[in-house]
Amino acid sequence: MTAFLTALMTQNIPDAPLCIEGETCFRRDQVRADIHRLAHYINQSGATYIALHCHSARLFLTGLAAIWQAGCHAVLPASDKAGYLDEIASQFDLFLDDGKINHTLACNTPASSGDNAVLPASENCHATFYTSGSTGAPKAITKTLSQLEAEMAMQTPLWQTGLKDDARILGLVSHQHIYGLLFRVIWPVMTGRVFVATQARFWEDIIADLKTGDIIIASPAHLQRLHPDLATAPRPARLFCSGGPLDQPSAAQSQAAFGIWPTEILGSTETGGIAWRQQTTTDAPWAPFPEVKTALNDLGCLMVAARHIDGANWHHTEDRAVFDATENSHRFRLRGRTDRVVKIEGKRISLSRVEAHLKNHDWVDDAVALLPDETDKRLAAIVVLTPQGQTRLNELGTFRTGQMLRSHITRHEDDAALPRRWRFVASIPTDSQGKKPLHDLRALFDKSATPETIAAAMPVPSRIPAAPTEPALFPTILARSVENDLARIEMRMEPGLLYFKGHFDGSPVLPGVVQLHWAVHYARGAFDIVITLHEITQLKYRKVITPTDQIHLLLQCDRIRGQVKFTYAGTDTDYSSGIIKYSKAD
Repeated sequence: MTAFLTALMTQNIPDAPLCIEGETCFRRDQVRADIHRLAHYINQSGATYIALHCHSARLFLTGLAAIWQAGCHAVLPASDKAGYLDEIASQFDLFLDDGKINHTLACNTPASSGDNAVLPASENCHATFYTSGSTGAPKAITKTLSQLEAEMAMQTPLWQTGLKDDARILGLVSHQHIYGLLFRVIWPVMTGRVFVATQARFWEDIIADLKTGDIIIASPAHLQRLHPDLATAPRPARLFCSGGPLDQPSAAQSQAAFGIWPTEILGSTETGGIAWRQQTTTDAPWAPFPEVKTALNDLGCLMVAARHIDGANWHHTEDRAVFDATENSHRFRLRGRTDRVVKIEGKRISLSRVEAHLKNHDWVDDAVALLPDETDKRLAAIVVLTPQGQTRLNELGTFRTGQMLRSHITRHEDDAALPRRWRFVASIPTDSQGKKPLHDLRALFDKSATPETIAAAMPVPSRIPAAPTEPALFPTILARSVENDLARIEMRMEPGLLYFKGHFDGSPVLPGVVQLHWAVHYARGAFDIVITLHEITQLKYRKVITPTDQIHLLLQCDRIRGQVKFTYAGTDTDYSSGIIKYSKAD
């Protein structure tokens, strides 16, 4: 392996490909020239802290290397939303995105090529990541390039076996986060592997580009929603997964689809990668990476030390762990976290314990416990029910179902640990990294939220005839999540929807024009864009939508091209898809 900036800026290999973007293969010398040009602009700007957020991994790489080459500090926000950037605006002097970098490269030419420029030492190249803290506010974590290089130098020998020289790296995760940065940008540059610069938003994007022997960088959210066509797609050589817990059934389904077990990476923005595993069995232990020391502190939590973390200093995590009983084994299993503690009625309540009690009930498949906001100290729970639980919800209603679950928790906890507010949903809101953003969870309890944003329970039969109501114009929204320019909305069709009436009698189906209308409607709300419809392309209707269907609507916004890709997906097939091209309204 070669040091990151050395490999990128000094290796002179004629026609050496660096990355692929669309139909274009970019050589190292092309990107190197762009880095020099952008570094010249940064030097002229007088800025010191440069915020960088790009959708293209090529432009991100160009920006990151130019920032370091100019002797500046990189600030890597997790989102480019205006409100998010406002929160950290005091932390940077200049903001670079795809449009700004492209414009700068087109308009600025340095006085010299920069080939003789001295490379900065990797320990002097800093990048500050922003991740969600326990309060939901952005939390700054600074790393040096030398730490990132040390981590990948440590991991690479584990993954090289069986990889062909032409294996490319394809990513479903963002390079704005440390996992995506390491595996989609740092690693391929240091090892000379070609990477695909465009982040795949859906499995269809991977399937269209995948070649036998490639490497896929994914998250639990992706492996829990596999596309059926993956069964006949080319087989990758490696499938990486990080960003959150992956359940064993999803790991097994991934093995069936790809022919290989996912390699899970355990870590955080603070620690980087610390361990790995393949879940060939339930509750498979984690194996620490070479050079990573592990132990338990007085609270029974995992603590780690490594060169890429904080040298010989121990970093204390909030993960409770138990080590494998095998003699001299350093493998461990996680047993929940200890930092999710809130104070209610003067008592410390572990949210993790409340969730564990709920998940042990036959009616509950998944659950999250939380405080709806900083001023509301009533404990709340978001619950995904099992089929048995859904049946009981239909029979008992929301209030009585909540009371039954409270009675279950009463066996283990004081009254202060009993949820008083409930939301029963089809799935827990997650972002593209598989994490559960606090603001998305709290949105389900927002008093000002529209009925669509409140996760509704199944309708409860009543002995009293309901008053006639106007037919509904939109489906019931069960859950939604929005991460950058990717939105996922889970919806349930209702027999009373206006559009099922008369289309067609006896066998109602949802008209295609209504699917287009909904896609535009939800895209406007998810991406905060005012659009006027310009053109519909690649429109495909594969399966009819009926009044009993539960649908995942996936929306991907490409602001540069002025288009939104939509897909109405089911559990085993897609119903319809297309691309909405729009022009911004005046």
